Amino acid sequence: MSSVVRSTALRAGGACVRCRKGKTKCVYENGRAPCKNCAKGMHECYLPSESMAHAHGGVAPSNRQQRPRESLPNERIVPTSAGDRGGPPSVGASRHVSTTNEKLTPELLQECERVINKTLPACVAFHKPSCLQQLKNASMEWTLVNALLTTAARHSPAMIRRYGGQLGGAGAAEHFAQKAGQLVMQSLASPSLADIQALCLLVIHEWGCREAVRAYIYLGQAARMIQMYRIVSAQQRNSDPDQFLQDESFRRTLWLIYILDCFLTSSPGRRPALSTHDVVDVALPCADMNFNFGSPVVVRTISGAAPSHAEPGAALSEVGEFGHIVLATQAWRNVVEMMTTTTLETFDDARCLGLEADIDTLRQSLPPHFADKPGQINLHITMGSGYTYAMIHCLLNCGTIFVNRRRILQVVTDENFTIDAWRMASHTHMQTVDRIFAASHSIIHSLLALEHGADKDIMVCFPIFMLFSAFTAGSTVAYLTLKGLAPSTVTESASSIVRDSLRLCQDGSESWPLVTPWARHLTVMSKVLRDMKVLGRDREAREDSRATMHATSPHIKDDIATPPDNTNPEAMEFDTVQPNSTAPGSQPPNAASPGLPTPTIEGAGGSEVGETPLVRRPGITTINGGSVGAVDTRVATTSPPPHATPVLQHQQMKVDSPSAQSSVSNQGVANAQGASVPPGGADAVDMTANELCQAFERQLLELDDLAAFMGGGV
Repeated sequence: MSSVVRSTALRAGGACVRCRKGKTKCVYENGRAPCKNCAKGMHECYLPSESMAHAHGGVAPSNRQQRPRESLPNERIVPTSAGDRGGPPSVGASRHVSTTNEKLTPELLQECERVINKTLPACVAFHKPSCLQQLKNASMEWTLVNALLTTAARHSPAMIRRYGGQLGGAGAAEHFAQKAGQLVMQSLASPSLADIQALCLLVIHEWGCREAVRAYIYLGQAARMIQMYRIVSAQQRNSDPDQFLQDESFRRTLWLIYILDCFLTSSPGRRPALSTHDVVDVALPCADMNFNFGSPVVVRTISGAAPSHAEPGAALSEVGEFGHIVLATQAWRNVVEMMTTTTLETFDDARCLGLEADIDTLRQSLPPHFADKPGQINLHITMGSGYTYAMIHCLLNCGTIFVNRRRILQVVTDENFTIDAWRMASHTHMQTVDRIFAASHSIIHSLLALEHGADKDIMVCFPIFMLFSAFTAGSTVAYLTLKGLAPSTVTESASSIVRDSLRLCQDGSESWPLVTPWARHLTVMSKVLRDMKVLGRDREAREDSRATMHATSPHIKDDIATPPDNTNPEAMEFDTVQPNSTAPGSQPPNAASPGLPTPTIEGAGGSEVGETPLVRRPGITTINGGSVGAVDTRVATTSPPPHATPVLQHQQMKVDSPSAQSSVSNQGVANAQGASVPPGGADAVDMTANELCQAFERQLLELDDLAAFMGGGV
């Protein structure tokens, strides 16, 4: 945990009213109110000069604005909105900030303890004994308390009912995030480790709320704060017996920033906040047992060498649980680096094989109790390390899917590719497909096990990356099945993976708005997959029926082209789709506006436009939010003309789908083209599997899924 810097009031006027009356020493933590005595008794802490406002019902400045207590007055402007409080402006409407801290009731205290004990990343990045003791003694900095409550609010039904309002868990979390953010901004001159840890939790909050710009800027701020903290703490090193705990707490906070940096810079244009120099000589996190009990050990760096602070010849201890998450994140990020720097022309299959070999090597190097074996996660859930185990393998399995999916994309986008050729060479491709299915099954099984073993009095709120790995598994398996690349014997297994993935993402979207477009995209793929299965069964039944009845009834009508049943209540309710022409040289309607701070990639999912488009009810939802219509093509290999762009008209305008075309009515589009749309879409037909696969391939090649993962491009 953070080292506590205590300072005594430098003059009588610097002591609070309660300490002056009790004639006790007034000691502040990091020079900010409340003082130690007031914090223990949960009393309001204010100066004599502020007593008049307090007596007349005013809010004590210690609750409204925790300004430093120095030898000279230090007046500051009290910010009232997100735009003038020193932090980045909100993408949406400005936020009203109230910095009055909630009274830490036993219920809220229990929620904070749950986060520290069981919730990633706090359960692995923070020193549990110190945090729990500080909570009980009411000595934890309010910055970190509010950040812990921000995390807890997404899990707690009671907090959601009290603070969430119509926004649910996201609204309850925002209630405390505003307070934590305000306090972080006031500590920029001398940030403590608790301030930096709180800011890391705020990065996750903003990221999950799909506030991409805020999360990215907060991340850069956390990186700068940890760098300055490192410089200051290096000058104040002493022979404190708790020095190892302080150093290890710093290292774990730095590695947490490193992980967030890997996640939030997964697209071209996103520059890392940390450099290689920042982490090259930092030891990986040690075992949790050593950390919790303060047993000094030396652990290798991320490159495998001994850190420079280690004594010559010192034995290196094993990498700890959090350290394996760091290594798995590095392996995943290396795969992402390949995806973001490789085109169809520069693709190198040997590089993919090397990355997969690195993942397998890391998987084999895990301790036996972290090995990916059947039933292993249930043991970890019992021991309280289920999320740690699942996070490690979600990272490795997601990287495995990325590598093998990219290899498949290189094959299917070749102009000479045919399904027949794929099936004839199945012995060379099936191993790739098998790896994807095995990794996908492992991801879904881990999340279902965690869900089954969760406490019954809380809402299950998976970490964002776990939900993204579930989305990656479900969408990839659906694509392989719809494309005909997977063997027919795994159809039922594929349907099960897609169904569970969709349900996990739908549930996750209740806590994380970021996940909403992922769930909508999976809904489309699931529906097309379900319709394909129904059509296949109907075709088999008709063939059997014709074989039996042909002799007695040769004039039976062949209705093989009959559209599938559209009465399923789970079907996507999209309106009609019409091609829209764009003048040569003008900006297409799906281009991101440079004036928006968080543009979404709306054009990374359109199906090819053929010579004879048909009006069509469902559209293909882009992974990154919004929707792109799918129009039929009579020739599957026809490339889209440069002047034609499909436009989907949503029934309702979505918050996460801010397409300008949404405001145009379907009838208006049809009339503009001289066509009429029958009421209810009488001529509508369902999207075909081939169209959906073509759209998904384009989205993956344009890195739309990575942009969606980060919450939008920057």
